[in-house]
Formats: sequence, C-alpha cells, structure tokens
Amino acid sequence: MLVIRLARTGRNKYPTYRVVAAESARTATGKFVAILGHYNPHTKEIVLKTDEIVKHMANGAQPSNTVVKLLMREKVELPKWVKLKTKAPKVVEAPAEEAATEVSPAEAEADALPDDSTETT
Repeated sequence: MLVIRLARTGRNKYPTYRVVAAESARTATGKFVAILGHYNPHTKEIVLKTDEIVKHMANGAQPSNTVVKLLMREKVELPKWVKLKTKAPKVVEAPAEEAATEVSPAEAEADALPDDSTETT
C-alpha cells in the first residue's frame, strides 16, 4: 500500500522534511516512489506539488496524520475518505462510587460488636 508521509532530512538538530509517496512497508527514510514537496518546521515554509498529491490519493495512497494537517493548512481539496485520526478520550470512572460502598472504621467496629437487644436469657 502506498502512503504519503514525511521523511526527515536536514542537518543534526535542525530537521527539515520531505513529503514523499512511499511503500508502507519501507522505513520512513528509506526508498520512496516520488518526492511531493518539502516542509521546514522552523520557518513554517511548505512547498507541495498538489496536483501530484491529489493524483496519488486518487489512486489510493493513504496520507499520514501530519500530512493531512499540512494539506488542510494549505487548503488542498481532500477526498471524503481522508479522515484526521484523533485519540479517543480516556474514560475515567468517578471515585464517588467506590467511596459510597466503603465502610468507615467506626461503622465497622459497631458491626463487629454483638447487639445486646437481640439476646434473650
């Protein structure tokens, strides 16, 4: 499957990125099919070959989340099937339910003592 993703280039501690179309099984900086643009995160400069990107997506290439964000920033028309994947929010159960079922130490002591009113002699 073909993917459109960023490949890191640039010098040490100053990354710049190429927007490339590559086979999904390849490493991120490995062989690629085509260079579709470049992005400098320090200057926010984006240069894209939008016609080639649209052509690759029309043939089924899947863009990564970062590439989708860059394409949205450049106002490139995306197909309907392209979705920006987000993490689902974590569901945290309220600790109030646990506190309601716990018994205080004073109540536990009262339950442990025998009740004098039920005893008959």
